Amino acid sequence: MTENGTKGWKIPDLFREQLDTLKENSVAKITYFAHRQADPDAICAAAGLSLLVQRSFPDRQFESLIILPQGASVLGEKVSSIFGLRTHFKVDPVTVKESDLIVVVDSGDRHLLEPYLDPISESSAKKIVIDHHASSLENESWKGFDYKIIESKSTSTCEIIALGFPPAIFSREICRILLTGLMFDSQHLGLAGASTLEAALILVNGGAEIPDTKKILRYKPHRSEILARLKASQRLQFEECNGRFLVKGEVSSFQASVARMLVDIGADVGIAFGESNAEARLSARSTQSFYKETGIDLAEEIRKVANHFGIVGGGHSTAASVSGKIEPSALANQLLQNLKGRLLQK
Repeated sequence: MTENGTKGWKIPDLFREQLDTLKENSVAKITYFAHRQADPDAICAAAGLSLLVQRSFPDRQFESLIILPQGASVLGEKVSSIFGLRTHFKVDPVTVKESDLIVVVDSGDRHLLEPYLDPISESSAKKIVIDHHASSLENESWKGFDYKIIESKSTSTCEIIALGFPPAIFSREICRILLTGLMFDSQHLGLAGASTLEAALILVNGGAEIPDTKKILRYKPHRSEILARLKASQRLQFEECNGRFLVKGEVSSFQASVARMLVDIGADVGIAFGESNAEARLSARSTQSFYKETGIDLAEEIRKVANHFGIVGGGHSTAASVSGKIEPSALANQLLQNLKGRLLQK
């Protein structure tokens, strides 16, 4: 089933339904998954949800495990460190299979859970996905999952979780964690809708502070990231199509950072691509004005490219990525071709 709306605090009701199937005095083993190279929204959603479930059922014992397949982003690692969150990049597949409940947050596509897809599928545990990516609405994305809470109009998964529990059980630390994820994916409320502001108000009333959250999300790039940006700048290529600048740069790491940089220096769409860990990775960013004025959704365009090559991709309207075993330049050229085709139709 797909829940279109978390009003009425349906999330704890869903967990209660599953916990009631376990023995009363048994330890409930819940495994939480975020997408690979997890960002602050994914990490904070998993951590905040885990803490809220524990506070919702104080008479139960929990063994909670948060798994970030293939690690976290640079900013994700910083957020985890600041909040002292216990996350795991690698675990024994048997641990996953023996879970009582498996919960996936903010992942967009099940393939972003690799290399744990097989143990997840083989587990007899009930499976829940909570997400705000439009791609999650596709039936095939979460085939085999028992419950889906998907709000594609929400700007973050933390927003969905904040609105899905009674505010009375929120601690100050939970509010800080969830507000951090919400602020990250809403671009510091720059993309906020009414429900985003409602969720933010709940979290602020619970003790979180927006200036504090902005400080947490602020970071100085490491030397390696700065070098990646500089190297990409040396070999930029750009095209102008129908009055829009499409800029691409090849770099072996920090593709998301480089794509953001390209938009910062004037690109309507920035594309950074390269090979990392024996696979092609591409990250694309666009300005809000590009999306609003052209209606071109990068998540949709990236999914077209991913489907064309039979690999994995997705994201948001102004930020998306794709990766897989393919020549990196082929990804960039296909995306550019698609974007130019769309622009010439305008």
